[in-house]
Amino acid sequence: MRKKIALSACLAGKNCRYNGELKGNPEVVAHLEKEGYEIIEFCPEDTCFGTPREAMDLIQTDEGIKALTKFSNEDRTLPVVEYAERFFTKHPDIDLFVGKARSPSCGVCTALLYDEEGNLLSDTEAGIMAAEAQARDIEAVDDENLTKSH
Repeated sequence: MRKKIALSACLAGKNCRYNGELKGNPEVVAHLEKEGYEIIEFCPEDTCFGTPREAMDLIQTDEGIKALTKFSNEDRTLPVVEYAERFFTKHPDIDLFVGKARSPSCGVCTALLYDEEGNLLSDTEAGIMAAEAQARDIEAVDDENLTKSH
């Protein structure tokens, strides 16, 4: 039985980044295809908010970590959390989660966390969807580290 990989759709070359720019990573896709993995693409931000959209950051608040838009300060945490829960419930047999490095949704250990004044607190956080994968004990890795670890 083939292993199932959840892959950030932007890495597969889909036009789903916040600013509409392409950020495909053909090396990652080629590596996964060579290994014979079944690739299941996802993008919580495009699905929930469309493309293009206002960028968001992870912000440490009194209520915990929130995904807030950079300029309008809109809280987008819940839609991304709900998307992640639905995705992993629909695909309970994911073997590996591959996220886009530094993404507030999909970064595994490279997402940036700021305080409410915009000061960087950490550059080693998990994005919202990556955190859900980890909470479900799914192995998770950023695209930049995939070929080093697999």
